[in-house]
Amino acid sequence: MSSQHQYPLRPVVAYDETLSRAVVYGQDSVDRLPSLCTERSVERVFLLTTQSLLNSEAMERLRALLQSRLAGIACGTRQHVPVESLDPLIRAVAEAHPDALVSFGGGSVIDSTKAVAAALATGCTTGQELLEYRTVFEYPSRITQRPYPTAFLPHLAVPTTLSAAEYDGIFGYTAGRVKHLSMAPGLAPQVVILDPTVTRSTPRDLWTSTGVRAVDHCVEAYLSRNPTPVTDATALHGLEMLFEFLPHCADDPDDLEARLQCQLASWLSMLGVSNVVLGLSHGIGHQLGGHCGVPHGVTSCVMLPPVIDLVAERLPEARPRLARLAAAMGTLAERGPAEGVRRLVARLRLPNRLSGLGVSRDQFPAIAEAAMADLVVAFSPVTVDRDQVIELLEAAY
Repeated sequence: MSSQHQYPLRPVVAYDETLSRAVVYGQDSVDRLPSLCTERSVERVFLLTTQSLLNSEAMERLRALLQSRLAGIACGTRQHVPVESLDPLIRAVAEAHPDALVSFGGGSVIDSTKAVAAALATGCTTGQELLEYRTVFEYPSRITQRPYPTAFLPHLAVPTTLSAAEYDGIFGYTAGRVKHLSMAPGLAPQVVILDPTVTRSTPRDLWTSTGVRAVDHCVEAYLSRNPTPVTDATALHGLEMLFEFLPHCADDPDDLEARLQCQLASWLSMLGVSNVVLGLSHGIGHQLGGHCGVPHGVTSCVMLPPVIDLVAERLPEARPRLARLAAAMGTLAERGPAEGVRRLVARLRLPNRLSGLGVSRDQFPAIAEAAMADLVVAFSPVTVDRDQVIELLEAAY
């Protein structure tokens, strides 16, 4: 029996299935939006998006589909969700009294929509007030968070990137250059619509870099401290699809079939991930975003290879699993999964070093300090301290 398929004897483990939701996918699947609203008795929808999508052809399509259901539109969502950016969104949605929210955009739009739903459920009127519900983590294992109510406004997500923020009840928001997380299962969107036709205006590099983010989900889920058969299967299959279809998207952004396959792979990258959580690449990436404004997809491009190298160096017992990752990556990973990610990033013509992203070495201590307070770091298969995080940043520089 191959060792990578074995799960160690340990106390009984409970696997929680993905929250009940509908995932609708395929070309023109966004046309199902009215019927999905009807099925859920949704009569008034508030739509959150970005300025870049406000006048797009896809937005006009959404307006036409929602018609009289559309109670309002706000386009003030911003990258990394600064807490102050939430204030006008919370106010606009509260004044409109919708019975559901629709997010149209990438991870920051989806996280902003979750944050607005959280604010309305708790009575918070500003993003600053919502910080009272942030998750507080003390390395290595102490996690506290003020409890949320159990009910939130329903959220229907129409994602335009591959960030996969639409598959969990976690949102990130930034205050004082630190990226905070907050979570509640009920904040996960109840409906996700994966339609490649509404992603046509997504910039090529944003599409492919968020695809590398999905690669990061697959890798860190597979290398988690507590792997499960379900997350192993979905992570490996998602990885195969991403390595096959992301290059097609880079070469021909109008290849709708390749775009849909990447959307499905992004979905696979997050299936069951709450059972294993993610690790160092994500934890450090969160803080590179908060401190330096580096987009999340790009943080995965630069941080994932050195994190894989660290696992290979520190955990000889992980070699069978690393070999399985390399096999899923195909010919780009002939020298191992870290090299596979590096070669994919090069193939997609994306950034590969922190030094080219406006990040300076004097920021490393603050980034490392914040990363050690990020709860996903606790689930890395290797234990680290602040100095070792700085070493990883140096390796990515």
